[in-house]
Amino acid sequence: MESPAVCADMLLSAAIGAERLRLYMEPDRLASDEERATLRAWVKRASNHEPVQYLVGEAWFHQARIEVDSSTMIPRPATETLVEVGHQRLPTTSGSVRILDLCTGTGCVSIALLNLINRPYRAAARMHEAEAAARADLGRLSTALSSGGGPAAGGKAILEIEDEFEGEDEDQVEDQVEDQDEDQVEIQDSGAEDREDAAIQEALPAEINTEHFVQASVVATELVEAAAGLAQRNVARHLHADRIDVRIGSLYEPLTAEESSSFDLIVSNPPYISDAEFDLCPPNVRDHEPATALRGGKDGLEVIREVIDGAPGWLVPGGILAIEMQYDQASAVQSLFAAAGFEEIQLHQDVDELDRVVSGRHPGA
Repeated sequence: MESPAVCADMLLSAAIGAERLRLYMEPDRLASDEERATLRAWVKRASNHEPVQYLVGEAWFHQARIEVDSSTMIPRPATETLVEVGHQRLPTTSGSVRILDLCTGTGCVSIALLNLINRPYRAAARMHEAEAAARADLGRLSTALSSGGGPAAGGKAILEIEDEFEGEDEDQVEDQVEDQDEDQVEIQDSGAEDREDAAIQEALPAEINTEHFVQASVVATELVEAAAGLAQRNVARHLHADRIDVRIGSLYEPLTAEESSSFDLIVSNPPYISDAEFDLCPPNVRDHEPATALRGGKDGLEVIREVIDGAPGWLVPGGILAIEMQYDQASAVQSLFAAAGFEEIQLHQDVDELDRVVSGRHPGA
């Protein structure tokens, strides 16, 4: 199998119920009979090409832990390109944006996009938290100086320190925040990848808690009901349930007429493996991942055509469409974008320098 050492770590850490790092921190830990039996069973199944991610029930995507099961395909690093392209080309002319994620699968693309969009909120919240902690320290110092050297001395010292603190710009304060110990400045729980926008907003002062940052909501559609349930669990796990609406149905079918021409960004990782190429896929893919998430018809472009043809009716003028594809489909997909009237069509490569995503702007900006 690919990356056997990583797979072995994943299986063993899941079998003993610990993070992978603990395998190296506690090399003398003894496994129980039950844990060894679980590991042996998983190794046997993995040797028959069952994906390790399905065995342990999770995969990592864009620095987020995503629950996976056999109802949909396993998130792959190449799809992170789709997230980054969507984020980079996302229109930011208004205080809020609407995103449509077609063929959402595990929901990983929607979750990663919101995590990226939320990053300024988290940075501002950490800065505000550090400022509050510093002012609390000033208060304690004031009390200590007042009791030791008299109120006048203490007050003078505090004023001098406050003047120095006020003189720093926000960039300097943020640099100080990043240098402090994570336990002092991090407002997130250690096990969480993200915080709800509302929770972060509560931590921000009034001058930050405005329209300085883009706010986003997502409608994510998924044909397979079990996969939609999986996506909903992942969305809830990452605290985005109030902003990601997972709907069951094929592509645009779950949308309402009122939502036409309302999305600023449409992203999709549709099935794009041709019928002939599917038979050549490795057994861990062909025999275990669902064909509904992989097969794109005779030429691999059947679903991609539907996504591109339908997108203009749902995008706002100037909205962006970004689609993942197979590396050798770039020319055909770019032609489909052009035929549908898209402008500023761009081709983007993944981490392996393979053509992976095509994006374009709906005219009328």
